[in-house]
Parts: sequence; structure tokens; C-alpha cells
Amino acid sequence: MGNRMNFAPRMPTIIIALALMVIGLLGTFVGALPAIAGIDPAVIGAWAFVVAGAVLLAGMLVEGI
Repeated sequence: MGNRMNFAPRMPTIIIALALMVIGLLGTFVGALPAIAGIDPAVIGAWAFVVAGAVLLAGMLVEGI
């Protein structure tokens, strides 16, 4: 029972996730992102939200991320 199963994400991980969240907000709700390679800005924003969540989850499950 001495092994920890989850960790706190480090500051760089939180900053990266925060930047992805801002991209997600700009793409999904504001529509301020340009279409890249013909992909709708809302899709880019949605994927940014998913990746931000995955980055934070990885930071909680893997020590040092």
C-alpha cells in the first residue's frame, strides 16, 4: 500500500494543457482560428480539448510528466 497510484501534474504540463484549452475555446466557441488544411476550426478546437484532457491525465498517471 506504499506505492502511489496518481501524481500531481507538473507546471509545464499544466501550462501546455492551458494553452490547448485556449486553442479549444478560440476554435470551438469564438471561431477565431483559421481553417487549417480544410479542417473546420470547431473540429480543431474539439481536438484541442481532447488532447488537453489527455495531457493532464498523463500528468496524473505518469510521474515526472
